[in-house]
Amino acid sequence: MRRGQALLELALALSFLLLVLAGIADYGRALIVSVTLANAAREGAHYVARNPNDLAGARQIVRQEAANAGITLSDADIQITLPSPLQPGQPVTVQVRTQVPTIMARFIGVNYLTVGAKATAPLLAAQ
Repeated sequence: MRRGQALLELALALSFLLLVLAGIADYGRALIVSVTLANAAREGAHYVARNPNDLAGARQIVRQEAANAGITLSDADIQITLPSPLQPGQPVTVQVRTQVPTIMARFIGVNYLTVGAKATAPLLAAQ
């Protein structure tokens, strides 16, 4: 009788432990993507600060920085905000957002986590 009880307790404990580990994996993946997007947004903001008329080039740099970590971004995931009028010292902002597929959260109905980052840099050249 005791042997069956111990086996049942082990099964319940391992099930709970696997749920916790899968949740940690989801959180870790979202954190890695968040850091990658922050770096990509920062690179894009610095590029726009030097080249405010080349928004396509800035988007390409953001996509490339994210692609280096295995993240695919579209133009819709990247938002660039320029000051009006363009004057040196004014802030330019690059905001990047994407969805990260989950492992554990799918069991509670959450298939994706939305992760984003924002970076600002002062405009260096007004062209």
